[in-house]
Amino acid sequence: MELQSAKQRIIKDIKNDDFRIQIIGYVKKALDNNFILLTDKTGEIKVNLKDIDFEFKENDLINVIGDLNINTKGEMEFTADIVQDMNNLNFKYYIKLYELKKEIE
Repeated sequence: MELQSAKQRIIKDIKNDDFRIQIIGYVKKALDNNFILLTDKTGEIKVNLKDIDFEFKENDLINVIGDLNINTKGEMEFTADIVQDMNNLNFKYYIKLYELKKEIE
């Protein structure tokens, strides 16, 4: 089975018709054993880590790739397939590059 490529997004740019996305953001807090709250300074999104074995702590910068789900209340939830440590990334420059890329698309 071939996976659909993930669209690179910041939280404020997530669209209702997005399915597979990639978000780089900071772990704001653990919500319970399977969920975290991820923030990228433009918003927050709940991330389901049910099938992911990844050690993290609050304020870690991570890259999450997975599927977007919208529940009946219209709330977005993200189910992670891949989580990567991005603590060495200059997040300020990443956001600048993201915005430049968005302008030319």
